[in-house]
Amino acid sequence: MKYRSALLIVIVGLLIAACGEDAATETTAEMMDDTSTTAEMMDDTATTAEMMDEDVLAVAAAEGDLNTFLSAFEAAGMMEDFHGEGPFTLFIPTDDAFSAYLEESGMTEEEVLAEGEMLQSVLGYHVVTMMEDSEMVMGMDGQTLTTLNGAPLDVSVDGETVMVGDATIVRYDLSASNGVIHVIDTVLIPPEA
Repeated sequence: MKYRSALLIVIVGLLIAACGEDAATETTAEMMDDTSTTAEMMDDTATTAEMMDEDVLAVAAAEGDLNTFLSAFEAAGMMEDFHGEGPFTLFIPTDDAFSAYLEESGMTEEEVLAEGEMLQSVLGYHVVTMMEDSEMVMGMDGQTLTTLNGAPLDVSVDGETVMVGDATIVRYDLSASNGVIHVIDTVLIPPEA
């Protein structure tokens, strides 16, 4: 009987020790998961910090689908202006939006980029010389922004949908060192164009 009790105590002790190892292993695995999550958060923070060190043109170039707008800025001789201090809010149409505009207007990209003064006016209609993040823009339903070319740009908000002129904002708050970019789905045409 004595031996049975001793054997039972040893078996129970081994079981408790084995359970303790599993718990320790699980705790270590959880800590490693937390560490990888922390590393991911640090990477995201570093990426955001890197973007904040770059101007609006560099941030736009990093998006990968705003290249036609950047080509237009270059053709219009406006690139240097947007490396400056700012603040700027750019409403940049996607490359697909530019393709749709070209098809609708019956012009080639080369023809549009050669338009000089008219191109500057159109591009200026996509820029506001203030810092207008999404929170500010969403609070401007029925109001008007004054664009770089001097023309008014109407803002309308319907729930989560924000429009500037005839364009819907499809991506918000691409932050840069000298401003912010909102990506839109249509090329904006100023009233006098």
